[in-house]
Amino acid sequence: MKKILIAPLDWGLGHATRCIPIIEALLKRGCTVLVAGSGESLQLLRHEFPSLTFFALPPYAPKYSYDDSMVLSMARQIPKFVSVIRKEHLLIESLVERHNIDLVISDNRYGCWSSMVTSVFITHQLNILMPRRLGWIEPVVRNLNQNLIRKFSQCWIPDYSENDLRLSGRLSESDKISLDRITFVGPLSRFQPTVNADNEYDLICVLSGPEPQRSIFEEKVCSQLRISGLRYLVVRGILQSAAATRENEIGFLSTEDLQRVISKSSVVIARSGYSTIMDLVVLGKKGILVPTPGQTEQEYLADRWKRNGVFYSVPQHEFDLKNVLEMSKSYRVFQIDRARSAKLLEGALDQLLVGKKSMASVP
Repeated sequence: MKKILIAPLDWGLGHATRCIPIIEALLKRGCTVLVAGSGESLQLLRHEFPSLTFFALPPYAPKYSYDDSMVLSMARQIPKFVSVIRKEHLLIESLVERHNIDLVISDNRYGCWSSMVTSVFITHQLNILMPRRLGWIEPVVRNLNQNLIRKFSQCWIPDYSENDLRLSGRLSESDKISLDRITFVGPLSRFQPTVNADNEYDLICVLSGPEPQRSIFEEKVCSQLRISGLRYLVVRGILQSAAATRENEIGFLSTEDLQRVISKSSVVIARSGYSTIMDLVVLGKKGILVPTPGQTEQEYLADRWKRNGVFYSVPQHEFDLKNVLEMSKSYRVFQIDRARSAKLLEGALDQLLVGKKSMASVP
């Protein structure tokens, strides 16, 4: 029985939610799973898996600005992030030794690798995009990012390897990491494919992401929904509060409850984070994406899927409920092969745990 430590990043909930199917697969194999993390991502996994053992890591706790200067805001915090990476690495080494851990799986926590055991890094961003005005620095950032990833034994990409099926597009392109260390494990979602129920809601809005932009978007959406006459539900994405603040507006839902209400909705309005996109394509739901202002990853993904005719998207400052609902009618529903994704993940786990050759890696 192997002991495996899972360590998701604390920037939003997406890194934690996509660890859920990995944890479930490991538990089914009889592994002992331990979780290390911080912030709401750690709280979410405590809620989903209350019987597991949890450890606290230093929080990245990034601070965001009210304007669009996201890159500048992050640049100012680099010394803090470097310090967190160093501290969490020392903690991981200590945890591995004290608890006889056999394997570490880190979702985007760069310091969560061990010199004593196999360490896996999960990311969909081998290639971090910069704003157009800072395009000249993109190769430098990409090189730094991939140098940090090379400290790990393997890199798992939650996507397909084929370009025509790849959800992450340019984000998962690599020119620095050896292909034999990269494994595509298929899209990872905490949800299970279901037959969509009769529509109880005209739409559901799932709010997420950093403050203050989360609250700014919430006010913009809710003020329009309240006078729309539509049947709607807003999930505010705040773990500390599961109570309704107003009728049809609640703080947080468990995975099971969130899947249930999404299955009863005609359309989902959400941020264009990668985990959200994976959730939507697993469930086969129509989505309207509104990227967090200044987040180049979300802006790229929103534009990519809009151009592909799958998800309508609009900048936050241009959001008009009536217009986006009308425009989204011409966009198609896209659904992935969940069985194939499960096989890719199982193959990657076989390779790690029992030494079988995985068919998931890049050919």
